[in-house]
Amino acid sequence: MRASLVVLGSRGDVQPFIALGTTLKARGHTVTLATHGDFESLVREAGLDFIELPGSPRDFLAHPALAEALQQGASLFRAARKVPRPTAEHIQNLAAEVAKATAGADLVVNSILSRISFESDGSTPWGSVTWWPLNPTAQWPAMIAPQANLGRPYNRLTHRMAGLLDWITIRNFRKDANLPQLPFGAPYRSLGKDVPLLCPVTRSLFTEPSDWPGLSHITGYWFWDREWTPPRELVDFMDFGTPPVTLSFGSIWPVHPPAETLEKVLAVVRSHGRRLVLVGGGPATVPEDVFRVDDVHYPWLLPRSSAVIHHGGCNTTGEALRAGRPQVVVPTFADSPFWAAKVHALGVAAKPIPFQKFTAERLDESLGAALTDESIRQRAHDVGESVRAEQGTEKAAEILEEWVERWRTRGSVGATA
Repeated sequence: MRASLVVLGSRGDVQPFIALGTTLKARGHTVTLATHGDFESLVREAGLDFIELPGSPRDFLAHPALAEALQQGASLFRAARKVPRPTAEHIQNLAAEVAKATAGADLVVNSILSRISFESDGSTPWGSVTWWPLNPTAQWPAMIAPQANLGRPYNRLTHRMAGLLDWITIRNFRKDANLPQLPFGAPYRSLGKDVPLLCPVTRSLFTEPSDWPGLSHITGYWFWDREWTPPRELVDFMDFGTPPVTLSFGSIWPVHPPAETLEKVLAVVRSHGRRLVLVGGGPATVPEDVFRVDDVHYPWLLPRSSAVIHHGGCNTTGEALRAGRPQVVVPTFADSPFWAAKVHALGVAAKPIPFQKFTAERLDESLGAALTDESIRQRAHDVGESVRAEQGTEKAAEILEEWVERWRTRGSVGATA
């Protein structure tokens, strides 16, 4: 089987697709991953074929207007209004390249963001991936809504509003791409109903509710266990004395002033008698009790850390859960406030600190709890064991292989979805 995986976004979006791709390849399939040129080296390191798609996540995440918007609140829609839209030419080029990347495949798997640029011609089985539970349900509110316990009518209403906002957000993109509009008020209606929709998060947080369509699946996280050797200096740093705290803001680092952020975090970390590992951000020059590293394998680093401070991206959250270490989450926008609230409610993380309220005082309170509260530490350990036991990519591969077989034996099931 020739599988074409298409994903747009940050490394946190791309790396799970690499994990899925390596699993499909190990099961005997040919895999091509189409994404931004920023991630070509990682895709090729995993032994997958690569196709470059136009653009870069830095076009949005490193734009100065994003930091300005996030200072006013965590609204993804405000941020999208502040940062200039891609041109119609860029959008048309992207849609054309996605079409090329998926032509001739026996299976297409796209992320929610790249699904917006994709249109099925009915000849190939396909499915999508969402980073949070997307299908409407009466069991919980939509990701973007206040996570209030107001009952089933409220939950259903939030999903209706979320669908309308999604449609408003993507309608001009689809128009510029010369693609037909998706259903009004429910652009992802077919996902999970007519084609598979996979949600790669832990079942310790969610299981499928009874009112979800039959093709929606929560699989467990998709982890890429790459072959990676840590630098000798990092090994020595981790092995010396008390385990350090790890700080990683992932793709959202550009909104954090490097020197100011390090000064604030380091002062708090030092007050608790710890050193700091700084991943992928901060100033180029750091003190002796800080180890700065740009590329690191989280399954090696995080279990050796005393606590993890991170931005709350879905897959960084998954790595922290897998490591079984206490967390402090500083959410910024999009789904990060959602995941920050979920891991706090799960009992594995201290009280979240919203980006707009990220002060030394709040960090001191939350980091202190993460380092000293035995209930948080024990809960993180227990959840880590559960997450490590899940075989998310294997589960996803089985679902996709079964879907392709159904398509072949029954005809074009859901071909026009």
